[in-house]
Amino acid sequence: MNRPPTDITRRRALRAIGGVGAASLSGCLSPISRSDRCPGSNEGTLDLDDATATGVSNEFSRPLDMLPHATRVPVADALETETGEATARGYYRPDPRTEFVVAGPGPDYYRLRVTEHDRMQTTGYEYAVEIDVDDSALPGGGPVRSVAEVPAHDRESLRDAIGNPGLLHAPHYTSFSVVFAYEDADARDRSAFVPEADARYLEWDGVPIRVIFEERRPVEIASATVRTERVATSPDEFRAHVGERRGVVLDSLSADQRDVVDRAIDGTYAECEPYSEPFGALRDRLSTGGDEAAPLVRYDGDWYFCHLS
Repeated sequence: MNRPPTDITRRRALRAIGGVGAASLSGCLSPISRSDRCPGSNEGTLDLDDATATGVSNEFSRPLDMLPHATRVPVADALETETGEATARGYYRPDPRTEFVVAGPGPDYYRLRVTEHDRMQTTGYEYAVEIDVDDSALPGGGPVRSVAEVPAHDRESLRDAIGNPGLLHAPHYTSFSVVFAYEDADARDRSAFVPEADARYLEWDGVPIRVIFEERRPVEIASATVRTERVATSPDEFRAHVGERRGVVLDSLSADQRDVVDRAIDGTYAECEPYSEPFGALRDRLSTGGDEAAPLVRYDGDWYFCHLS
């Protein structure tokens, strides 16, 4: 998990120093140093880093305008309806890849759910798209047709395929693949790419591209209904919401368990197997099943990103 930079407060620094002193007096815990190695690499570690409201927002949500085109459009449509729902249909369908989206001017945080239905098979025409084609390769060295001149549904397919048209200007992004697939006969008849066409040279946002036919193949078209549910109206509310759903509250801890947690805050607590009873009990409490751990922990009124290994 990528975590934001930590900001150690004076109170937490004092608490950590106090924890080290308590452990040295009690003699109950023996955390290993970073330079030590466990036999067979049987080492367990716990890291707890400050989870600011902004950090949790960055980790668990995405701004609406950063969603790929095929997702952003129906999500934006859903946010503008009274029901919070919108349906899109086509080969390219919404795939948020995030459970939550944040949209202005609030900021308001919404939970996203996507349901696909009414699937059907049709023929898709796949093309390779080369970006920033050299001028010498252009037909006759003259101007090329603008993307704005191709049919609107073809333009949408191109936008859906690239996701973010800003990639046209990214030096590392040199090509992508697009599929033109339409169930409506009129859309197929009006398409510049269905059935297959010869190589086409286009200008898109000032960038020359070449669209080259690759293959025709069976593809699936479906409807996708996007449902949005507002869950928070501020980063602080959103952090509390995510924490309630996916976090663990560490309370009623023994003195030794608190010592482990204090050492893990803004640092790393490590032990070799077999683990001490306090560390083993904490690991059980933080685990959510299998090798997964709760992503957030609340301790003494503060939120932390949790990394357990």
